[in-house]
Amino acid sequence: MSGPVFEGMAEHWTTVDGLRLRYLTGGSGAPLLLVHGIAGFSFSWRKNFSHLINQFKVFAPDLPGVGYSERSDKLDASIPGMAKILFRFLDAAQINSAHIVGSSHGGAVVMEMAAQQPNRLRSMVLVAPVNPYAEKYQGRIRFMSSSIGQLFMKLAPWMAIPLQRYAIGRMYGDRDKMPTGTAEGYCKPMRIAGTIPHLLRCFQTWPDDVQNLRSKFARMSNVPTLLIWGEKDGAVELQSGERLRRHFHDAQMVIIPRVGHLPYEEAPEEFNEALIAYLASRQARRPQPA
Repeated sequence: MSGPVFEGMAEHWTTVDGLRLRYLTGGSGAPLLLVHGIAGFSFSWRKNFSHLINQFKVFAPDLPGVGYSERSDKLDASIPGMAKILFRFLDAAQINSAHIVGSSHGGAVVMEMAAQQPNRLRSMVLVAPVNPYAEKYQGRIRFMSSSIGQLFMKLAPWMAIPLQRYAIGRMYGDRDKMPTGTAEGYCKPMRIAGTIPHLLRCFQTWPDDVQNLRSKFARMSNVPTLLIWGEKDGAVELQSGERLRRHFHDAQMVIIPRVGHLPYEEAPEEFNEALIAYLASRQARRPQPA
């Protein structure tokens, strides 16, 4: 099944661990891997592609279990499992090292990648990543893991679009800035069979996976890092980012005013500017072949 494709990008498929994985790619230059959040997919970066492809070869996969990639009840849905999948994706694309961006749950996956194989990350950009110091999201995970929460998850994709807009709008600092078609775009692949069971499996290991990052910070501490946070993030609190930053030897932080948990959607101009400026500085300092 094909999903949405955006100007300058092309849809491709590859096989990773026996699963068909969909991804969008476009542009030229140093490789840049974009890792979406828990219920997102390549659609999450739709407001960023046109700027990024001018300077980078962009890869935006739909992680297995979500978006338009294949589902499997045998998939390791843990954060370490997703990190391994992404390394195999890079192998399939013949990419030795890349700049890697991760949002929310995807940010935790990117940190896990940095702990497993730090030399493969030219730099990492963490967009409000779930992390051991964040507390707000933990209540949501407990709810989603409960029997009532599981029932809610099964019903959620079939809720009316206005309710979908309300739910997604809670991730914004200003819900009026939600781009047209956002709820519809996210909702459609959530209705594909196997999506909700996959997300529930993610929730089972999520708390321990995130807390286990504490013991891995030393392994990722030398990876050049940019943290991007929305000032009004109500999902992963900004204060946790300040504490997280201390674990990296070469880390910068950008706080985007009046913005929530999804700055790449809510304030794409500011996000693109911050991301491109940082990656350009890394390219100048540490040029590496793909």
